[in-house]
Amino acid sequence: MADASHTPPTRISLLALDVDGTLVTDANEVSPETRVAVQRAEREGLAIVLATGRRYRTTRSAMGQLGFRLPAVCLGGALVKSASGETLHSEPFSRSQVKRLLGLARRRGQALILQRDSGGGGPDFVIDANPSWNGPTRYYAEVGGDSGAKNSAPERTGFDDILVVGTFGDEDELRELERDFAASGEFATVLVESKRTPGFYLETILGHVDKWASVRRFAALAGFDEGGICAVGDAANDLPMIRGAAYGVAMGNADPVVKQAADWITGSNEDNGVAALVDRLLDRPERRRSARTS
Repeated sequence: MADASHTPPTRISLLALDVDGTLVTDANEVSPETRVAVQRAEREGLAIVLATGRRYRTTRSAMGQLGFRLPAVCLGGALVKSASGETLHSEPFSRSQVKRLLGLARRRGQALILQRDSGGGGPDFVIDANPSWNGPTRYYAEVGGDSGAKNSAPERTGFDDILVVGTFGDEDELRELERDFAASGEFATVLVESKRTPGFYLETILGHVDKWASVRRFAALAGFDEGGICAVGDAANDLPMIRGAAYGVAMGNADPVVKQAADWITGSNEDNGVAALVDRLLDRPERRRSARTS
């Protein structure tokens, strides 16, 4: 349970930041206060990795507001990118798994959005054109523009880098589809109200994939001690990293279950909660003493 008196461990060296509902406001902007705080953290030696459900392209737009490039765990943990944009690790579905998910969705009249690592070329995402698209799916395709494509038989296009399967629609309909997907035990799903697209969004990844597993992987590759990780977020897909990190932080706007799992609750994304967390991590007396003597 979150404890306001729970101070962060003295050896925090890596901060894992969720993006939507955490780093950015509801208007998809990094506030000036948050930008200054993150720049200060980077300047004072606190390493930062973004950990988000976003595609890499839209993650980079948040980096652009910060003013510098960062490593990123994208697509809910299915993709790990270096600060230079190199793919460090990915967790793709097999072609047979994609075909099976497409079949289950088509039976319910749902169009799947197949999210890719487009570093090797091609679209960021492919939308199944077989079922009729609902309003939220059409909206997502319009906003995505040239970064997306539609295909009436994506299971036959040879993509072997599908990392996340997404679906927009009505909550009750998506709950039924979620039960279909969960029946095999192979996949992990998260159903949430969409932040910028109308309706609800069902995200499906491989069952062993989550943000925390990939943050740990990045930490190991970059030489950071797993015991020195702080993670902050607001939604259900942030739970594994908030529970697993040495210091797990929930945003003030977080789901109640996320707050319950956190060591500390900061302010909301509309009230510069990330900036308050950075101050809490950097302004400890013992850290200042260590900085003076190093």
